[in-house]
Amino acid sequence: MKKLLLFIYLLAISFMVAAQTNVSGGIYQNTTWTASASPYIMTGPVVVFPGVTLTINPGVQIFIQDTNVVSATGDNYLEIRGKLIMKGTKNAPINIEALVHKQQVAAWYGIKILASQGGSIDADYFSLANTNYGFFVDTGVLPDSTTYHHCSWKYNNYAINAFNKLFFDTCTFQNNFNAITGNLLASRNPWIVVNGGSFTGNSVALNPYGSHAIIHHANLNSNQMAISGIGSVTAWQNNFSNNQIAFRGLSGNISNCQFSNNHVAITDAVGLQIKSCNISGSKIACNIGEDCIIDFSTISNNDTGIVISSNLTFSSIYPMIYKNQICNNNFYNVFNASNINLNLGTNCFCGIDSATIEAKLYDGYDDITKGLFNFSIYSQDCSTALRSIQKVNIPNGSLTIDDQKNISPFFPNPVTNNIVLQGVEIAENIMIFDLQGKVMTSIQNSNNIDVSNLVPATYMIVIQSKNNIFKRIFQKI
Repeated sequence: MKKLLLFIYLLAISFMVAAQTNVSGGIYQNTTWTASASPYIMTGPVVVFPGVTLTINPGVQIFIQDTNVVSATGDNYLEIRGKLIMKGTKNAPINIEALVHKQQVAAWYGIKILASQGGSIDADYFSLANTNYGFFVDTGVLPDSTTYHHCSWKYNNYAINAFNKLFFDTCTFQNNFNAITGNLLASRNPWIVVNGGSFTGNSVALNPYGSHAIIHHANLNSNQMAISGIGSVTAWQNNFSNNQIAFRGLSGNISNCQFSNNHVAITDAVGLQIKSCNISGSKIACNIGEDCIIDFSTISNNDTGIVISSNLTFSSIYPMIYKNQICNNNFYNVFNASNINLNLGTNCFCGIDSATIEAKLYDGYDDITKGLFNFSIYSQDCSTALRSIQKVNIPNGSLTIDDQKNISPFFPNPVTNNIVLQGVEIAENIMIFDLQGKVMTSIQNSNNIDVSNLVPATYMIVIQSKNNIFKRIFQKI
């Protein structure tokens, strides 16, 4: 019996050894890595030479041997001077990670694509972990309109840089330093689209970095900064929870999003519309500046609801705070850090006592260097305006209960045939994009745009006038 058990043990060991394939050095002819020979252990750098294709089949596992010296660059890498095809499937993804340091950032360099020598990559349904650069491209340019399905990036320094149009469908980003980063290349037209998926434990989950990003139906949880940087973002139906900062410093549109228990939900906002969102459990819910709009949102149970930026001056495009429920915030519902006067008359503060409402509005009554707020008192259920409190006359600043003028630079939305601009001078340039970044319409010097030829869908309109640029989402019906 003991001999039989010993035989079975030795047979199992021999099978395990036989199933493991060690690889390193140059690949000079077309090569395929198969699931049957997996896992592949990269004991040293692997280089795919020009004119040669390395194909990695679905289900293959690749482990990068650690050198016990974890550096900013790592000692191992996969370099592509020819072509890399690594396309897994939903049920058999390709997995690439460190052999030992599976929770270490930059345990190895990553996948180098030397596009200057003809290097290219065709990848999908994979997981990539422990790199300094997930994909490093020497020219900074990958093929346009790349789509990644059910992919995963974990414990990478720079998980992926978007130098083109990239689409992420139900992908996972976990514990990366930078998850998705755009670029500032003037010669490119980067466009990042995120559909579903999750971002957890990243230092920065999404930084458009001069690009435009569209993100919807995603969960962004426990990141240092969920969406942050420069550029513009269109975000809808996302959940932001337990982030240090959920959204920082970008223009664009946020709609129908849930923000819960973030340290700061939205801050350093300029040129941002926040529409139909629910924000609760934050130290600061919204810190807004020039050309911002908050409308039809519920901002409650934070320490401070809305902070008006101290950077605003008399020449700024004043923010608009319109038809929101701003209630039960611990310290202040609205805090004016500027010296401008604002009308809050269309917002409900969930109380009928003017003194109680006033106590949670920080303005010139509390600090003479600050501007004043006009406000209204609504019924407890916010359905009916009872009376207005006007502290200061604000020329052209009176928003009545039914006044929607200037809430959007165009109307109607949704639209059937024509978009008409309002509240802005004649537009010098107007461009309409679909959500994949394709230009659908481009016209100049007009305040009327015919969209009758567009199919019913969601689009973005960019309106450039002499003094301003507006970016808004609209529905074609």
